[in-house]
Amino acid sequence: MRAHDIAVWTSVGRDRTSSVLKPRIDQIRKFDLLQPLLMGGLVLVGILSYAWQPIQVVRLGYQVEDLTRERADLMRQQEKLRLEVARLGSLRRVEEIARQQLAMTSPASGQVVVIESLPSRIIGNDVKDIETP
Repeated sequence: MRAHDIAVWTSVGRDRTSSVLKPRIDQIRKFDLLQPLLMGGLVLVGILSYAWQPIQVVRLGYQVEDLTRERADLMRQQEKLRLEVARLGSLRRVEEIARQQLAMTSPASGQVVVIESLPSRIIGNDVKDIETP
């Protein structure tokens, strides 16, 4: 019976000490895991920041190439539009459209009226003291 009492005593003592020490051991284990996790996180952030810069440089290089290509296309388009404006505004073309599409003709010699230039005393839309000859 004596051996049985010792076994009960040791098992009771173990239960009591394990219940007292278990939260403390869990806290220590949490702290033991926290430090490597923080260090791993810092290393990961360092690696990502080191790799981020060259990736950004490559991405921006592609954007510059695209914008340069787009600028060249717009410059070509602008030159084409300037040529078209010059072609559409030429007097020869306007006269041709007037003759062919609008059936206009050149004026006869008696139909032309020449107006002499007015004096420079005209201000805005008002005409002041203009003497007619």
